Amino acid sequence: MSAELKDFRGKITSETDCVLEAMNRVSGRDRSEIVREILHRWALDRIHEHSVLTALLAREGITGESQGR
Repeated sequence: MSAELKDFRGKITSETDCVLEAMNRVSGRDRSEIVREILHRWALDRIHEHSVLTALLAREGITGESQGR
């Protein structure tokens, strides 16, 4: 069973459009699939960063409302 997909539409720069088109032509993969993979990797990186930050803050005794102050 695959993960539920959410609809997202947004504007991109001309440079980004050219890169996506080149990736599509080289790989034959759909542009939406390419973007989905890029964003998914980016999201996983942010989640990992959050996990590391949370562990570092906890090690320093910084928790709850004191975080970010």
